[in-house]
Amino acid sequence: MIRKIFFISIFMLAFIASVAFAAFNTQAVTLSLYFGEWQLPLAVLMIAVLLIGLLTGAAIIFMSTLRLRLANRRLQQKLQIAEQELNSLRILPIRDNP
Repeated sequence: MIRKIFFISIFMLAFIASVAFAAFNTQAVTLSLYFGEWQLPLAVLMIAVLLIGLLTGAAIIFMSTLRLRLANRRLQQKLQIAEQELNSLRILPIRDNP
């Protein structure tokens, strides 16, 4: 319960700080790229940059998680084959060679 209140309070503080930042930084800035030039409010540019960073980070995490899931699936299949082989070897009778 305390953790939930802590995260909600952190979110509210970040939200208030973001709204204050957007309210005090309404001047337009020029964004110049190779293929164009735009006039945007600073707050809009900051939000766009943060969203691009968030999406890039999420894509990287998704790709690494996907790679780990595929490796886990291959290892589970190898484990299943090894367990089947072990069970089939346990069934075999023991032979004594005198």
